[in-house]
Amino acid sequence: MRMGLPLCLTVEGKTLFVCENSIVCNELPKNPLLVTSDEIQKTLAALCNNSIYLYENEIKQGFVSLSGGNRAGVCGFFNAEDMLVSVTSINIRIARQIFGCADSLLSCAKGGLLIVGPPGSGKTTILRDLIRSLSSGQDGTYHRVAVIDSRGEISGGGVLNLGVCTDVLHTAKKSIGIDIALRTMFPQFIAFDEIGTADELEGIKNCFNAGVGIITTAHGDNLSDIMHRDITRKFITSGAIHKVALLSSELGQLPQIIACEEIRDVYC
Repeated sequence: MRMGLPLCLTVEGKTLFVCENSIVCNELPKNPLLVTSDEIQKTLAALCNNSIYLYENEIKQGFVSLSGGNRAGVCGFFNAEDMLVSVTSINIRIARQIFGCADSLLSCAKGGLLIVGPPGSGKTTILRDLIRSLSSGQDGTYHRVAVIDSRGEISGGGVLNLGVCTDVLHTAKKSIGIDIALRTMFPQFIAFDEIGTADELEGIKNCFNAGVGIITTAHGDNLSDIMHRDITRKFITSGAIHKVALLSSELGQLPQIIACEEIRDVYC
């Protein structure tokens, strides 16, 4: 929803437009359904259960957590105190579980795995299914998995199925969650979404030293993308993971599995 612009949907990676008669079109129609300022405000209020102030901390980070692992991103004008003054765009992301979508990665998880893909390629969906598969003994062993769920997207606030041997830590700072899980939950794997800070990398090194496998994700179109970023490059070259799974934005393509040794030989 973009104020004053056509209402859009993203389905299977493609942008669709909604007409005034509620018909969905592949191309921009002559009579698109335009989003008004009033509709933006009413939608935000509904997303926040008519108590926007309760969601101030999340809104400062540009999102609103919803039940079931769903999330709404917000854009607009923020003042000097990082308070949202007015919203001009809302992006509602619908979470879903696809059982079996991570089957091809199950054998790659031991030793640590980084799942890489562009926005909308299904990184979180695959991560979620991989956690469920490991925890539910799909490979013949029930693995203890600790999930650091900073935005509630992986677990859906306890609604989504993450398996029978999974512990979920809801904490805004993933590095703190990694440390707590490592010290208190006796995990075999620690999983979280979107590695991005030096503190998280330090926590991962501690996991490696303790023999705990790390499974996480990163945005990127290819190996060159992630190897030109300081954190992901250090992560791959640290020895804390053994393999990288590259996802494609095209539907139906299996992830490309690359050993970290091969990546280090090319880029280091």
